[in-house]
Formats: sequence, C-alpha cells, structure tokens
Amino acid sequence: MRTVVQSLLLPLSLLILAGSVVMGVALIASRAQGGFFPGLGLALGILLLGAGNCLSCLLNTVIWGSGYRPRWLGALLAVQALPALLFAGWAASELWETRAENVASAQRGAILDAIASDDLPALLTAQAGCGERCTARTRAGDDLLAAADYGARNAARHLIGQGAVVGRGNWYGAQMSLRTCEGSYLPLLMALSVAVAREDEEMARLLLPVSDEAARSEALRTAAELDRLDFVRFLSAAGVPLNTREQGGTGERHLLVAAAGGAAMHVGGWLLEERPVPVGKADLQAATGALFRFMEETGVPRSLDFARMLVANGADIDAPFRDEPSFLDEAVRTGRKDVTTMLLSAGADASRLSADRTAALNTLRQEPDRPAYDRRTEGCVRVGG
Repeated sequence: MRTVVQSLLLPLSLLILAGSVVMGVALIASRAQGGFFPGLGLALGILLLGAGNCLSCLLNTVIWGSGYRPRWLGALLAVQALPALLFAGWAASELWETRAENVASAQRGAILDAIASDDLPALLTAQAGCGERCTARTRAGDDLLAAADYGARNAARHLIGQGAVVGRGNWYGAQMSLRTCEGSYLPLLMALSVAVAREDEEMARLLLPVSDEAARSEALRTAAELDRLDFVRFLSAAGVPLNTREQGGTGERHLLVAAAGGAAMHVGGWLLEERPVPVGKADLQAATGALFRFMEETGVPRSLDFARMLVANGADIDAPFRDEPSFLDEAVRTGRKDVTTMLLSAGADASRLSADRTAALNTLRQEPDRPAYDRRTEGCVRVGG
C-alpha cells in the first residue's frame, strides 16, 4: 500500500505543483492585464498558485502519513504549509460568503415573490424572515416600485404604511425603464410613473400622496407621452402643474413637448385646442424636435397627424435641427425614407435642399420600404388612453 501511495501520489503532487507554478507565473507575467478586466492575469495567476500549492500540500501530507518521509519532503511540506493554510482559509471564507449571499438572495426573492402575487400574509412572513444581509439589500422604495409594476395594491398599502415614499431620495434602485408596444423607450421611471404607464389609476391614487414634486412631474410627462389624457387631467386636478420641470434640468419644459415625444394626439390636441397653459413659438419648435426623434425611434404613421397639427398651429417644419439646415435635411442625411415621407406630407419644403441633398432624397425615394421591426411585445406598455 505504501509503495502504491508513493508511486501514484508523489508524481501527481509534484506534477500539480510544477504545473501550477509554471502556469501561475506565466499568467502573472503576461501583458494581458488591461482592457475590461484589469489585473485579471495577476488574479488568476495567484489563484492558480494558491490552489496548486494547497492540493499538492494535501497530497504530500497523505504521503508523509503513509510512512514515506524523506528529508526533502519534510522541507517541502514546511514551505507549503503556511501558504496552503492561508489559501484554504480564504477559500473557506469565500464559500461561506457565497452561501450567505445565496441565503440573502433567496430571502429577497421571497419578498419580491410575495409582492408580485400581492399576498400580504406571505409578504409579512418574508419580511420577518429577512436576515441582516437581506435587510441591507432591502429598500422600501425599491419594493414599492415593484408593487407599482405588478399592480400589487395590498403590498403597496403595507409598504406605504412602513414609510415607503416615491421621489428623488430613492434615486438608486427605485427606478425602472419600460418600452411601449410601439418601440419607444421610457427611461428610469419612478413608481408613480410606472403606475401611470400600467394604466393603474387606483395604484396612482395610492402613490400620489407619498410622491414628491419630481415624481409627480415625471408622472405627468409620462401620461402626456403615452396619450393618457385622463391621467393628465387627474394629476392636474391633484395640483401637479402642467408646466413641469424637466428631470435633471433647470428650465421649464412645456407639456406639449412630452406629448410630441409620443405623438400623443389626444393630449396634444387638448393642449393646442383648449390651451390650459399658454403655447408659444418656442414650445411648438421644441415639440417638433421631440416629434422628429419619435419618428426616428418608431416610425409610426400617427406621427404625420401630429406633425400636421403642429404645423397648423404655427410650428416651422423647415426649421434647422441638429446642426442641419432643416428637419428634412437631417432625415435625408440619416437615410430615413419613412421619416422624409412624413415630413414632406406634413409640408416640408424639398426645394430648400442643396443639390447634393436633393439627389440623395431622390435616391432615397427609390429604395424599397424597410419592413417594420418585429419588436418584442411581452410586458410592453400600451399607448393611448
């Protein structure tokens, strides 16, 4: 038995030790230390050295215990022992840390599952079972956002009772991005805006009293962009000013700009016909720019109707845009046949194009229409009231 152990384990131990040293040193000395993973070679090299030494030390200990005890093996074990113990201790701590993180993740998952099903008893149980790590990961604003997304009103009432609020104070985590079924992007929405996007008026009524000014203004713009006139009127009646401050900005942005950003015919028509707030020339031009961006993003035919409505109210469809002489110039430059067609139908003057741009426009008109992009509709937000 002793001969078998010596003849099998000793060469294996030496092979592992030599291989880990050669490969570990090669990784440490490699020049591939930058890019997206700076220091990756160094980290992998040290890890390989530690693992190889630890495994070799374990095999050498077995060999020593079998009765084969040459002086050189004792010296090797003396050198290997401390690094092996340090590596084993580090590996054990990492395993423990991983287990603790998995437990905390499972506890957080139980809370989110209870919110998703709007099961208040399950939510209370999950919150009671949330340990220290789980608690450190838990923010009331995050859970309230999840409740708004799932339409979990019982959970929302409970979380509000625990002090959850909606606003800029919950900047990290308490926001989510959505997409409309037309393909436009709704970035970084707070919980009140999510309720508006999901057409959940009862949830919006729950969240409104605990929402700050920024959250209310964002919800109003979201309602305008999604053409939810009923929500616009509801928020306005609740005291949210129709001239809202743009997120991250200092100046006021007209609600018509938000409506144009979704070609929202009902909200846009209401703002232009009833004039609940004044609409100036600058507002009309800003709205035209927002509409152009929406045309680029989705290409929906409804954009033409909104463009005609803006032009009928005094917007200049031939105004400069993005360092180009006109909106039409920009559409031709970017090769958007669908957008150029809508602009021309809305009254854009092709005679103002340069000779090169006119030639490019004629070429663009001869191109086949691009097929509509097959967008994913799962979980998308419907447009319209």
